[in-house]
Amino acid sequence: MRERARAASAPAHATAERVRQALDDHAQVERLTHTFRALGDPTRSKLVYALSLAELCVSDLAQALSASLSATSHQLRILRDLDIVRVRREGRSQLYALNERAFGFCAPRVCLAWKQTLEIEGRARAPRRAPPRARRAKHSGPLPAPARR
Repeated sequence: MRERARAASAPAHATAERVRQALDDHAQVERLTHTFRALGDPTRSKLVYALSLAELCVSDLAQALSASLSATSHQLRILRDLDIVRVRREGRSQLYALNERAFGFCAPRVCLAWKQTLEIEGRARAPRRAPPRARRAKHSGPLPAPARR
């Protein structure tokens, strides 16, 4: 019985050691920190989600976000520096696309957490309609006289 327990714990020990060594890779941990910090910004998360749907130029992205070209370019530059998006030139335009490899298992196209979070945020930001006003009844004649006491 003890031999089985030791045999079963050997793969677990090897896995734990592999994880410990991976966590000692400070450069990789730092990269993950920067990536998640960048994605914590709602505008950048929207850009990533938009680019997971299609390859787009800055002006199309700015229009989709209702943001200025300058602000959109700034956010794209941050994502590009982290290798989250890639850019290619087509004629006079620069087209941006998502670098799916940067996300590994949780790429926005396949990760339900991305889609659900953005849907919830979209519903929260949707303009709310004011309730309809109560209409006053129209009087065809003079108003009734106040009651006497």
